[in-house]
Amino acid sequence: MGGGLFPPGHNVAGRVGESPVKRADAGFTLLEIMVAIVLLGLVLAGVAQLNFALARRFYGLSAGAARDGVLAQQVNQFAALPFDSLKAKAGTITVNKPPLPYSRKVTVDSLSPKLRRVTIVVTPLNPVIRPDTMVLQRSKPGNNPFNKP
Repeated sequence: MGGGLFPPGHNVAGRVGESPVKRADAGFTLLEIMVAIVLLGLVLAGVAQLNFALARRFYGLSAGAARDGVLAQQVNQFAALPFDSLKAKAGTITVNKPPLPYSRKVTVDSLSPKLRRVTIVVTPLNPVIRPDTMVLQRSKPGNNPFNKP
């Protein structure tokens, strides 16, 4: 073995299959890398599912807030109308404008000659968002019991 094929101090394995590198210095095996990739994939799948659920929840909350805003706008509109004009505004309309395309149905019932009930139903065109209803009772201005001296 003194042929000088290897530089001095080089450790040559004595048998076939042996290596001068110790197991602790060799790095990762293919099995360890595959297990790590599978675990990483499971964690990333869980994070993706969580992000999807959060996005769906935030979409529902923002759409519900938009629906509530539309309903408040409609209530204010019908509260400001003169008493005698309420029946003329009853009916169904559809609005296809962002942020919330919706259909609005208004019914006006006469409870007495001086008292009317206005029912407003706002139904978003997206079936994921639930409809909402508001009921107002309007009386003639001279019939308001709170304005009496």
